[in-house]
Amino acid sequence: MLYIGHFSFDEIGTEREIRHGYFTSAVDADNIEHAVNEFKELIFSIRKMDDTFQRISAVYLEDIIEFQHVPQKAIMTRIQSSAGEFPKSITHSLPGVASPGINTYGLEADIRASESQPTTDEFKESKPFIKF
Repeated sequence: MLYIGHFSFDEIGTEREIRHGYFTSAVDADNIEHAVNEFKELIFSIRKMDDTFQRISAVYLEDIIEFQHVPQKAIMTRIQSSAGEFPKSITHSLPGVASPGINTYGLEADIRASESQPTTDEFKESKPFIKF
């Protein structure tokens, strides 16, 4: 199955300023656990080779989307709307998508598992997926 992982990260810039960012990764894996392990290996591997990743202090797993089949028509897999400076933002994967065989996994308590769950303005800090 195809798994797409959405991540955010905390970074210390070259001038010691606080920064943040996002990246997306993909892997073909047998199950969600294998995908999570592959994403961890990728992040550690890139950190060894890429100067940008040397400045990252923490990586947060926003969610993972599982594709049991590739959709025949285009779908939106993620939307993010931010107000002011990070972290006041709303992120939602698979907005408006209800398709058998396409799932999203929110692995932290602050991730909405579906559109049916209410949105609140209360900020809940995520736990790092990887902390350096």
